[in-house]
Amino acid sequence: MREDPGARYGRQTLLPEIGMDGQRRLGDASVLVVGAGGLGAPVLQYLAAAGVGRIGVMDGDVVSLSNLNRQILYGAADIGRSKALRAARRLRRFNGGIKVSAIPEMLTEENAGKIVGGYDALALCLDSVPGRKIANRACVKAGIPFVESAVHGFFGSLMTVLPGETACYECVHGASSPPEGEIPILGAMAGWVGCAEAMAVIRLLLGGPGAAKGTLLFFDGMEMTTEIVPVQRDPACVACGRECKVSF
Repeated sequence: MREDPGARYGRQTLLPEIGMDGQRRLGDASVLVVGAGGLGAPVLQYLAAAGVGRIGVMDGDVVSLSNLNRQILYGAADIGRSKALRAARRLRRFNGGIKVSAIPEMLTEENAGKIVGGYDALALCLDSVPGRKIANRACVKAGIPFVESAVHGFFGSLMTVLPGETACYECVHGASSPPEGEIPILGAMAGWVGCAEAMAVIRLLLGGPGAAKGTLLFFDGMEMTTEIVPVQRDPACVACGRECKVSF
């Protein structure tokens, strides 16, 4: 049975901020989601639900039992299988009107430039600080906007980066070190932040600034509050500063 796109997206095209023109923009857009775990799962689901026309799913890991408290794209039958391949398969079944590509590998300095350049925007859903820096530098060099999020315990953060205009990831987190040991996390917390990241990406694709421009958005799951903190570009940033020291 041929599906009617107007019926699938009818509720969101009622929004004056979207309408039919906005829906066409979403349908023409492409997004690479780097990381198909606790944050990536809701991001992928809601981008697909919104009708983003082309979605890349990049993750070199496989599903494990310990993932299932938060990575809601997967079930017990997926354990041991590629996250990228299983997530892409599920999204295609959910929405046959969009294109979904699986990239079952990790983002590295060697592949980042080639892969990132094929998309309009990125959603970074990584638990790796080095991976975030690699993605940040590739996007800054290519001039591709992205949304980055993180969760630790009951706390989360979110920022939108417009290269050359706002602070980049390394302006704010350049001195960050990788966390030691496993990261504690509640599934609902990853879902909250992941949904916000999907919303920020959709706003970017519709021509808005994503999350509030030039800010960090913090989530406190214990108090159920959010806080917006302004952030500034660092002129000495190795990734985007005036005297950039990184060639990537």
